[in-house]
Order: sequence, then C-alpha cells, then structure tokens
Amino acid sequence: MQHFTCDTVADLAVPGLAGGRLTVLALSGFVDAASRDGLAAALAAAGSAQLVVDLSGLRLLSSAGAEVLCGAARTGAAHGRALRLAGCPAQAAAVLSRAAEDRAAPEQYASVAAALAAVIATAVAAPVVTDPDLTDRYLRADALRLRHAVHGRALDARAEGVLTERYGLRGPTRARGLLRSVARAHGLATVELAAAVAHTPPPRPGEKWFPGDGPAAPPAVRFVSGPRDRGLSLSAFLDALRDAVCGITHTDMANVQLIDADDHTLRMESHCGYPAEFVRFFAVVDDTTTACGQAARKSARVVVDDVATASVFDEPSRAAVLAVHIRSVQCTPIPGVAGGPQGMVSTHHTRPGHTYTPGELDALDGVAREAGEWLDWYRGSRLEDALEDLHRRAQSPPA
Repeated sequence: MQHFTCDTVADLAVPGLAGGRLTVLALSGFVDAASRDGLAAALAAAGSAQLVVDLSGLRLLSSAGAEVLCGAARTGAAHGRALRLAGCPAQAAAVLSRAAEDRAAPEQYASVAAALAAVIATAVAAPVVTDPDLTDRYLRADALRLRHAVHGRALDARAEGVLTERYGLRGPTRARGLLRSVARAHGLATVELAAAVAHTPPPRPGEKWFPGDGPAAPPAVRFVSGPRDRGLSLSAFLDALRDAVCGITHTDMANVQLIDADDHTLRMESHCGYPAEFVRFFAVVDDTTTACGQAARKSARVVVDDVATASVFDEPSRAAVLAVHIRSVQCTPIPGVAGGPQGMVSTHHTRPGHTYTPGELDALDGVAREAGEWLDWYRGSRLEDALEDLHRRAQSPPA
C-alpha cells in the first residue's frame, strides 16, 4: 500500500531570517498525483517561514510532486525566502531537475545538517541581528536538536512503512498509533521502538518474534535503592545514576547523556543544578566542541581543570559554560557492548582546579560500568518485549 506523510519536525523563531521563522518538514512515502494536494497544503501552512524539507524518507517523487516543490521555491524566492531540500534521493533529484528546467529550483543539500548550516549562515550574516555571537551560539545548538529530531522522524517514518507493508495495515496512521501505544506501554520512546523495528530482522510468519525462555533478569546495580525488578523505568534509573555521581564528586551539578546510535549525538536525559539556558544549549551536542563530546570520541574520561583556558571547548560552548559560573568539569563514558561508549556522566564545579581523588575516579568508573550493563540489559529485554507485543497487536484486528 502506497502512503505519504508530511510531518513538522520543528517550527522556530530565528532572528535574521526573512519572515523570522524556520520550519523543518520531513516527507516520507510516495508523493504522486494523489498526494500532491496534501504536500501543497503542508508547504502553504508554513506561511512566511523559511523552509527546510527533508526528503530522505521518500520512496518516490512524481512529476506532479516535483512541480509543487518547484512552485513553492519560486513563490518563496519572490519574497526572499529560500526553500531548501535535504537528503534528496537520486530518483527525486532527477525528477526535480526535469521539473525545474530553466526556472529557479529549490536549493538542494546532502543532509539536513548541511541545510541548517546554510540557514544559520544566512541568519548570522543578516544586518538586523544585534548580537551575532549570541545568535550563532543558540542557532547552532538549535541546529543540532533539529538534526536529531529529523533523524528521529525519519526512523519513525521508516518503521511506519515497514509495519504498514508487513502487516497490511490501513495506512501509516494505524502504524503510527501502534508504535506510540506499544512504546508507551513498555516505557520506551517511540523513536527507540521505531529504530528497533527498522533494524531488527523480521519475525517468521505465524511464529513469535523472539521464541525462547524470555529475557534475563536485570543485573545488580548498587546505586539504585528500592525494588530492582523489571519495572524500573529508564528515566528513574538515569536519575539514580545522576544522584550517585553527585554524591561521589560532592557537587549539585551533574547530567547524564545517552548517545544516539543513528546520528551519534549526545542527548541530555537527566540533569540537576543547571539553569534553563544551559540545559537548552547542551540538550543535544555532537562530538567535536565540548568536553563530553571529546570523551565520547576518545572513549576515555576527560577532566577539565579550567573551562576558561581548556582547548576542548569552542568559544560558544565555553561561553555557555562560563555563563553559569562553571569552571571545572569531568566527563566519564558509560561503556557499551561494542566497546565504544553508549552515554556519559558529567559533573561540574564552580572553582577551577577541582581535584578528584583516586577513590572518586574509581567510584565513577564503577557506577558507569554498572550503568552500562543495566542499559545493555534494558535495551535488549525491554525492546524484545515491546517488539513481541507490537507483533501481536499488529496481527490483531483494530478495536
């Protein structure tokens, strides 16, 4: 069954852009004569916003759909607004080229990240921006969050297509509802379940997805108080881990990040002691311009004696950290089964040159190791349970 979806990934106020807003859309499925009106309506709904449209989830773009995109590009250009297409498949690129002919065509970028970089460059260069450094700083942080969100939506769309075709569901709405309800029932984020659907070999017809004795019991974790059965949620576990590292390092500022296996960004999942602007800036980071990113890339702890002079930070990140009076940092990787890190525990102090004792560093390594073992178990057992439940529900007629 052919289907088409167009989802709004983000809608942000961005100083310096014509129209003052940026909207990111993600298309998936088939854009043909039957769905062209839906695409046109979605583009028109963005109003005066600048548009980035992620095409990486497209299975097919017809000439009718290409005409809609090219028409929107021409209309936007007449009002100083660019239409930027990202992740364009080869088939779609060829159809767009024919549709554009000698007229203005949408700008094309290899990835959403590249398209967002172009948006940021435009906004920062605009003369109406009164504080370009500040704008650049937060636009770059927003760009990472957008990139992460787009990756997540692409996984959702891929999983919806898999479920729709595998079980003969009546369109992506039914598949999306199944993903969300099963994920909620098992304490998972929808994108976690979607990634598992997209990457796990399918079940054999008429059989359970994971035959056998069932998942193993959870590993022992010393820093979790109370019941340690299978009902412990991921958020409760990460909060307990955060509190444990605060106790070890004698600070009230700590956070736990998990690494996204698909786009390799670090997402802040639990935190304490930081103001809202700090959390916003570091909600999603890459592996290049921060202490936690360096620790993730090297798979080794990073200790920063003085943020003001450390080379691991770029200037926007350094400014964001110093703005909340943080001067010392340590970042310890959470090990994963493949040898690389699957997350990070970080603590912060307000004085430069904070010293960690050998006992504190050993204790950090211990809780990080236990956390890694529990996360490995959690992902395996909880995801297997959820996939089996999804398999069962998808084969049942809708209520």
